[in-house]
Amino acid sequence: MRRRKKTVLGNPTFKFLGLFFAYVLLAGFLIRLDWVDRRLMHPYTVLITRISGAILNAMGILVETLGTTIRHNSFAVDIRRGCDGVVATAVLVSACLAYPLRWKARVLGALSGYALIFVLNLIRVMGLFYVGLKGSSRTFEFFHIYVSQFAVIALAMVFWIYWVGREKTAVL
Repeated sequence: MRRRKKTVLGNPTFKFLGLFFAYVLLAGFLIRLDWVDRRLMHPYTVLITRISGAILNAMGILVETLGTTIRHNSFAVDIRRGCDGVVATAVLVSACLAYPLRWKARVLGALSGYALIFVLNLIRVMGLFYVGLKGSSRTFEFFHIYVSQFAVIALAMVFWIYWVGREKTAVL
């Protein structure tokens, strides 16, 4: 009996990586289209702003929201592209969809991952607003650039690793 040589394309790891990068590139292309930005991305960012503002107000931090801006008497933030959690969501959803499991599991993983990042991003926006309100501009910049971005990415990775482990156990 002859053994078949595994080719690079037949390797499940390379297949996953190929699909993952293809999905990430597709998502990156789509979110940069002008009409997607106007009709989906901007309204999505406004939604994040409104929900964050409503929660901050419910917590007793009285703010006003206008478009993508959250404003207090002494401080304001404008939630821009890159601060909306969309890139982290695209990466996590791409990883879930590319992983070789049943499609139902992939879609549920992608939806769960999206929900997680949405909530994490709300926490991130509100936390950064609070840090900006109470701290210095240097403290805000440090938390904005280093801490909060790392936290969202790290927690998304932890979710994906947990999801893969849980799903692989369920399949076996």
